[in-house]
Amino acid sequence: MKKIKWSVLVFFVLALLLSAGTSFLALEQNATKKETEGTIKKLSIALVDNDSGTVVNGRDINFGEALTTKVLRENDQEWQTAPANFARNGLKSGTYDLMITIPQNFSEKTMSMDSENPEKATIEYQISKTGNKDAEAEAERVALEKVNELNERVIEVYFGTILNSLQTAQDSIQKLVAKEETYGSIYNDHVNAPLSQYTQQFKTVQDYTGTSKESFRSLQDILKGFGTGLADGTKTNETYFQSLEKLAKNQETNALVTKSFAEKMTQNDQAMSTGDVSEQLANLKSSNDAIYAQFQKMEENKTMAVQVDNVQKYLDTINEQVAMINDEVTTKMGDGLTENVRTDLQNYISGQDSGNPKTISLNDLADSKLHDRFNDAIWRAMQQLSNHDKRVFEKAIEDGAYDAGTYLNVLKLAEKYASENNKDWDYSISAKLPRDKEVDDAMAAYMTEKLDEIKAVSSSVSGYYRYPITTEVQIEPSKGTQRLYFAVPRDFYIFEGIDAVKISSDAHPDAIADISYDADKELWYIDLKPEVTAETEQAFRAKLAIDLYMKPETLTSSFIQQPIAIDLYKEITTPSEPVTPIDPTDPTTPGEEEGEGGEEPVTPVVPDPPTVETSRIGIDTQYMLKPEEVEQKRQEVLNDLRSTVKSTADDTAKYVAPYYRLAELFRVYYGINASNETLDLDGKRLTELATANSYYTQFNNDRIAAIVSAITDSVTRFIQRDLTIFKQQVDESQTRVATTKENANVLTERLNETTAQAATMNQSVAKMLENVEAWRKASLELLDKGGVVVTNTGDEKSATLALGSEFQTLLTQSKSLADASTSNLNSADNVYKTFDAIDQQAKNIQNSGLGIVTQAQRLSTNMSDKLGQDQTFAGNFADVMKNSRVGDRPNEDLYNFLSNPVTKVKGDTIAAGDTFTPYLIVLVCFIVALFTGYVIAAQERKRRQEDDFEEEMALAYQNTPITLLTVGIGLIEGAIIGAISAYFLDLHNVLFVSWMGIIVLIMLVFVTIATYLLRQLRMIGMFLLLVILAMYLFLTEAVGLKIDKDSILATVRSMSPLQYVENLLNSFASRADDWLILMYSLIGAAVIGIAVNLFVWHRSKQVEGDDDHDA
Repeated sequence: MKKIKWSVLVFFVLALLLSAGTSFLALEQNATKKETEGTIKKLSIALVDNDSGTVVNGRDINFGEALTTKVLRENDQEWQTAPANFARNGLKSGTYDLMITIPQNFSEKTMSMDSENPEKATIEYQISKTGNKDAEAEAERVALEKVNELNERVIEVYFGTILNSLQTAQDSIQKLVAKEETYGSIYNDHVNAPLSQYTQQFKTVQDYTGTSKESFRSLQDILKGFGTGLADGTKTNETYFQSLEKLAKNQETNALVTKSFAEKMTQNDQAMSTGDVSEQLANLKSSNDAIYAQFQKMEENKTMAVQVDNVQKYLDTINEQVAMINDEVTTKMGDGLTENVRTDLQNYISGQDSGNPKTISLNDLADSKLHDRFNDAIWRAMQQLSNHDKRVFEKAIEDGAYDAGTYLNVLKLAEKYASENNKDWDYSISAKLPRDKEVDDAMAAYMTEKLDEIKAVSSSVSGYYRYPITTEVQIEPSKGTQRLYFAVPRDFYIFEGIDAVKISSDAHPDAIADISYDADKELWYIDLKPEVTAETEQAFRAKLAIDLYMKPETLTSSFIQQPIAIDLYKEITTPSEPVTPIDPTDPTTPGEEEGEGGEEPVTPVVPDPPTVETSRIGIDTQYMLKPEEVEQKRQEVLNDLRSTVKSTADDTAKYVAPYYRLAELFRVYYGINASNETLDLDGKRLTELATANSYYTQFNNDRIAAIVSAITDSVTRFIQRDLTIFKQQVDESQTRVATTKENANVLTERLNETTAQAATMNQSVAKMLENVEAWRKASLELLDKGGVVVTNTGDEKSATLALGSEFQTLLTQSKSLADASTSNLNSADNVYKTFDAIDQQAKNIQNSGLGIVTQAQRLSTNMSDKLGQDQTFAGNFADVMKNSRVGDRPNEDLYNFLSNPVTKVKGDTIAAGDTFTPYLIVLVCFIVALFTGYVIAAQERKRRQEDDFEEEMALAYQNTPITLLTVGIGLIEGAIIGAISAYFLDLHNVLFVSWMGIIVLIMLVFVTIATYLLRQLRMIGMFLLLVILAMYLFLTEAVGLKIDKDSILATVRSMSPLQYVENLLNSFASRADDWLILMYSLIGAAVIGIAVNLFVWHRSKQVEGDDDHDA
């Protein structure tokens, strides 16, 4: 219990620290600070001036030269002029921080305002990316400043040009007003006044024309009355004459009709009176009698009726014969036809009739060409195989290459085929798979790269490559001297006199050892100095560096993969302890007697030899190229090849295509499946392995029965078809005969009807002859009376013509007189019209003159008004332009003002941190909620594990305590985060309360949802929370990420729940109307979060135990 309480206490402390700490870290840096300008070093700037200048209004302008002259006088930066290539190289090498390039046509483009398509001039500047953000920002500022200076200079020249033009216009306007005043006076004196007098003269001409016009009007009236009388008489006479002509024409027309009628009556009578007509009528009667006789049945003559009877008898005979043939054909088309044809054909083709039986196969039918074609195709496919070495595919099978077993089986089949068919098979042809070749090529390139790296190491010995190795050696203090020694590895060299072997230590800056080489023993010795290995010293680690040299011919790809083994030995030489000689006078030594004179010689002491301890330290095995690096590179190449590039895929396809083609040929021809892993070719020939459905078997099987069956079916089908057609024709013939017989009966009936009609026709012809004779007599009488009528009509016509000719003369004279009167009237009318036209022209001239005079007076008035307006405009223009010049020179102050009317002053910059960033608030709340949910879920699982005897309760009741704990912690954390954030955001009064409520609600939602997911779903819940965090963290616009609204990323971002929380905070900060809607949604989410925590369900231990028992 204590342990749980301590963990809960630690959790509360950590939660408070996390809430307060993250809020402080996220918002403290957002406090508003004034930007302090640091000291930035002067920039080194290269100015490349390629401007060739231009000429405007005879004035040379070169903006590039002006800018160059100006900046070279400035000392705020280090300005230099340089050619383009030199400046670009200096920018790359870091000599220059900024390069400004003025193009060749800069001045020309800037002064192109008079052209149809003015072009904007450009200035190119490049900034060196040195990593110094202040320097880069300063370079950006300087570049923009110089661009603005050029813009000001260009604007100044523009306004100078415009003002010069306006000043010229001012002088011209004054001259124009003076000339306009002079021309107005001349117009009034010499144009307007004479026009007024000229118009009055046309009034007199108009009066004279009116008098002449009135005098002539009376003569015109007299002539008009005379002409009218003559015209009326002429019209009366002409009407009478026309009536006479019409009468004469009618009489002439009637005479012609009467004459024509008489002539036709005469001709008709003559025609009816000729012998031909009588003869034709007699012939008609004779023909009709013959037709009647033809339709009568007479025994002595073969009339048409007799012939029809014969035809009927013949048709009956034919019908009986056709029926007999039809019965015979039906009998022969029975079921036995097919079997009889099959038996006869099979006996004939197989030779059984002749006593020489034989078989026929498909190969025999094709003259043995079928096997040859397959054998040729198999051999050609075998010759296209790139590899004949089975070991290549056996290795590919070990490497797990796709279908390598199939390739190996195909190769075995090919070898067996070549052996059985006496083909020349070359077993020495060997080619790797394209994938293996790609791997080998990539590894060869990798080895070449590593060899180049080793060769690139500087070497102080000509003709040798150097490879340095380093290792650390632990040096322990000891009583004796210490020596390290090692032998040179095989195939390597270490040269004297070039410091090839060095040892050093950070603990001892000075030299710690003497290094020497024993040529006899071929050993390098490192004698450590005693002062660094004394017992009073501390143990330390020394760095041993050895430069190994190798010959160029030794340096190969296999050599650099071999281990470099250096056996390093440590030798400690400890001197023996010094032996102190025994003093004979020492009273402590018993049994000794004094010698003569009281002195005994001292016995010499031989010291023990020094102790030498040798131990092998060894150096970690060194590799110029480690095996794990080679294997890692090989795996990278294999991984790259798994996503096969097109070229490798094409090469692989070319390599394996012949194997698949040959495998398919073996499958089709022999029926052998090369992809079968259990394929066994030993002990049998390929022909014995051929399957029943293979082409080889099909080509060699006897096909006589199949041929006979196919022929029998075809022959029987053709015979039956022809017989069926013949039977159909017989049926049709019988049908036609029956139809013909019926038609003959109909013909007999119609002959009888025709006979009756012929008798009736004879009677009608006789009666018509009588009528013709009576009509002929009546026509002769009518012809005699018609001659008298024609004679009387001729006399009447002659009298009428004579009367018409006499009246013609009188009518002609009357017309002549009327025409003369009309001509006189027309002449008089033309004279009157002439006077009228003169009078109208005089009026028009007078009106035009009045209009001209009016316009001339109006023009004079307008010219006076215009002169006054121009004088006013000239005065105003002079007032506007009076400050553009000072004396005869331009006003420079005005030019400077126009080129830059507004100046800018940079004030204190407020850091961007003072802006409201809900992004940080959301992250803080979510991170704290994630931590809280994890701890609560972990504590719950721990509690459930320890409480083995938990009482069974309702699900909601069980989860109530932890749900209340979750809600309480969420409210506390929300209050802490809300208070700290409100403090840093400077929120007071109502805003503070609203802000606290929103943050508390957000934390409540986050904590309850996170706790539920981690309690119920555990690992999946953590995954979902991290996905939600990632969707927000990497896609929010707060980090400066701009996403197309139509892209899938924008859709994913719109699905992020945290994005809606950020929108809520933004809406609250901007006082938008929709923040309340989001607030209500958040309240609903909080209720749901609390509710789902009450129903977290876990499997009980008893159920788990039962499951285990059942298992």
